Amino acid sequence: MTGHLGVVAAMDALFERVAGDPASCGDEFLSAWLADTLASLEPPVDKALAREVRKAARLAGRLARFWSDPDRSSRLPEDWQQAVDAALGSTGWEPSLEVARMGLEREPSAALFDEVRRRWRQVHFAPWLEDVTYQEWLSAR
Repeated sequence: MTGHLGVVAAMDALFERVAGDPASCGDEFLSAWLADTLASLEPPVDKALAREVRKAARLAGRLARFWSDPDRSSRLPEDWQQAVDAALGSTGWEPSLEVARMGLEREPSAALFDEVRRRWRQVHFAPWLEDVTYQEWLSAR
């Protein structure tokens, strides 16, 4: 895993896995994901980053419990992002937005800029620097 972008990808992969098979994503799976994700980061692990990774694991647990409920499991959307939205709302995307935002501050890249832009809309239901390019943002920084 490489930096903040790798953590964002790991969070997405976690949510996709949980939404795809919520019954198999219990506490043991989530604990292993958390330990593996934190262990893959270069020490010393930033406390704020670790906090967001732990938050994502807790939210994944909520996601799994939500879609494991027999009354809901038959209505599980095909698209994993819709499953996250239905179960967690915008709160589900907050940890990955925060990780992308921290990464953009510390190791700016066009990819992180795009992640912040996309996730900002998911969390805040409003655009973020809609008409600003990465290069414009970087030069104004």
